[in-house]
Order: sequence, then C-alpha cells, then structure tokens
Amino acid sequence: MGSKIEDLITKMEQARSQLNATLDKVSPMVDIYPSWKMKQLLDHITGWDELVASAFQAHTRSETPVRMVSKAIDEYNTVSVNNRRELSLEKSRQAYDAAREKVFQALQEMPPEKQAQKIQVPWGGSCTVASVLRIFTSHEQEHAKHIEDSIKNPLK
Repeated sequence: MGSKIEDLITKMEQARSQLNATLDKVSPMVDIYPSWKMKQLLDHITGWDELVASAFQAHTRSETPVRMVSKAIDEYNTVSVNNRRELSLEKSRQAYDAAREKVFQALQEMPPEKQAQKIQVPWGGSCTVASVLRIFTSHEQEHAKHIEDSIKNPLK
C-alpha cells in the first residue's frame, strides 16, 4: 500500500480511538442524539463502514458498487440502524469493530494502481480512495466532538 494511504489509515485509526475514548465517557442509556443512544451510533457507523468496504471491493474488481444511497442518506441511516435493532449493545460493538476491519482488509486487497484511481462512491459521484478515508476520519471526529459537547451540555 502507498504511504499516503497508510498515513490516512493511521488517521482513521486515530479518529476511531478518539471516538471510542469519547464513547467510554457516556452511559449506553444516554441520548447522544435525540433518537440515538450509543448503540444506534455504533450501528450507524457500522452501516457506513460496510457500505464503503463493499464499494472498495467492487472498485478492486472494476465493478459498480452494488448498494448506492445517493439521494436518501438520511433514509439509509434510518434503515441501517433499524436493521441492527435486534442486536445487543455487545453485538453492535462487535459488528462496529468487524466492519472497520473489512474496510481495512478491502484496502489491503486493493492494488496500488486502483488506490490511485477515482472510485464510484455509494453516496453518489466519485472521488479518490484517499478522499473516502479523509471523509470517514472527519465523520468520526465530528461524532466524537458532538458527544463531547453533549457531555458538557446534555440533552434535556
């Protein structure tokens, strides 16, 4: 893997560590968002990791991603979280960790020349693999910041 991708993976791992450390400060029963507790946030992130891992695998095979959500991201989030409703918090946490490993595995299996090409992303359009990794890093940092802010100013 190219060093740029490796650096971005390191940043993703750091963002995940930051998010996990922030989640460790919150009771699983506390609302993080108006209708989401910790479990729903884990399920949300799991859904996106699974979607991106699938897109990376399709890109490696020079195929179009099977699942696309370009015009209904909020709907995708709702369905993704609802599909995991029956999982326990522990199972959701395991799925959250496993989904990230699938992203990294798909990256490791992607040839360097594919890493440098634009990829069709599930939310519509195309961008580089590096951009996807930056988006995911930022996504988790935003959630961590939101949780930190909600600890300081809990929802009433």
